[in-house]
Amino acid sequence: MLKHRIMPPKNVKRPISVTLDPEVLDALQRLVSDGKETSVSSVINETMRSRVERMRHAEEARRYIEEHLLDGESLTDDEMIAARQALAASKVRTAGRRARGGATAA
Repeated sequence: MLKHRIMPPKNVKRPISVTLDPEVLDALQRLVSDGKETSVSSVINETMRSRVERMRHAEEARRYIEEHLLDGESLTDDEMIAARQALAASKVRTAGRRARGGATAA
């Protein structure tokens, strides 16, 4: 006889276990104790949500470039590495400008 597993709806949060470096956990707990965040879980959830969203946007950009700018050809590994390096450098420059109170565009 088949047993059916009842899975919770996708929009219901589920508990998991994670292992964090001590300094990361200390920093997260300090954010909560200082009242800057409501819980360690909420910080981790929002951080991972942002990361997943960035990964999705990067994949969409890659597909767009390949379809519309490269006539359907795939980017090579070297081109992907160069693009990631250029993006990282742009983010560093933007962060520097923001820290100095300058423009926010990359």
